[in-house]
Amino acid sequence: MTVVAVCSLSGAPGVTSLATAMAAAWPSGVLTVPVLVEADASGGDVAAWHGLEPGPKGLVSLAAASRSHAPVEVPVALPSNEGVAESGHHPLLRHALELPGGLRVVAAPSDPLEAGRAVEVLARNPRLLKAGRVSVVDVGRAVPGSAGAALLRHADTAVVLVEAGQVEQAERLRVCAPVLASLRQDGVRVGLAITGACPHTDSEVSDVAGGLPVWARVPHDPTGAGLVRGEHHPPQRLRDRLAAWRAQRRDPDGLEWMPLIKAAKALAELCDDFDGLGLSAGERRVLEVQAA
Repeated sequence: MTVVAVCSLSGAPGVTSLATAMAAAWPSGVLTVPVLVEADASGGDVAAWHGLEPGPKGLVSLAAASRSHAPVEVPVALPSNEGVAESGHHPLLRHALELPGGLRVVAAPSDPLEAGRAVEVLARNPRLLKAGRVSVVDVGRAVPGSAGAALLRHADTAVVLVEAGQVEQAERLRVCAPVLASLRQDGVRVGLAITGACPHTDSEVSDVAGGLPVWARVPHDPTGAGLVRGEHHPPQRLRDRLAAWRAQRRDPDGLEWMPLIKAAKALAELCDDFDGLGLSAGERRVLEVQAA
């Protein structure tokens, strides 16, 4: 059972897009149903992106259920006709919507007040987050001392997204480095994902971040971001059109010609390896995930 939190420290560098792409690209199977949990206290976007009505399911219902002291049912090997575990044996799925393409998402309400209250409850009662096989949690901005930051301590792995070229984000990363280091002391694996063109090397970024490794470089990709949001943006640049043409000749259904999808898939596989390999803290390998 894996919980991966994706967050930023300031600004809006695309946390929801990366978290959604990671959940969609997660190595999955009959017993592994990745679920995106939108736990952003500022309000959710995913349902609006896809024109869905959360209805009774979503972050609010998950938070309410998390208050219960009833024992959590552990998912078992009971595949449904669609090839995924039945929601009756997967507590997190009871609160999830299914997006076009099959990704399951526990959507947050767009109202920040309602979403913030639900995140606070979930941060105090995180047990249902650990009930799924894989939970990718979109925390949004994890301001130190906030409920979102508290959620990070319940994750197995935390990915901190930092926008390159933003002086204020570099300064925030430097100031928050001790807080992130404390997560590592609590047993949470913490790494950075750099979005946009960054002129600095991984080691230089790591030095600013108190030694945190750079796990991914996520290029600016309007086409991939549009796909994640449920929009269709055909590739505009000649390089992208050629990449799409070559990739689709090999795999007509493949989407890895999009830099965002390629980087998200590699990052998801890295996070999956952390748990699948059962490595100790001193043995965990840090791989560079780069799609340019």
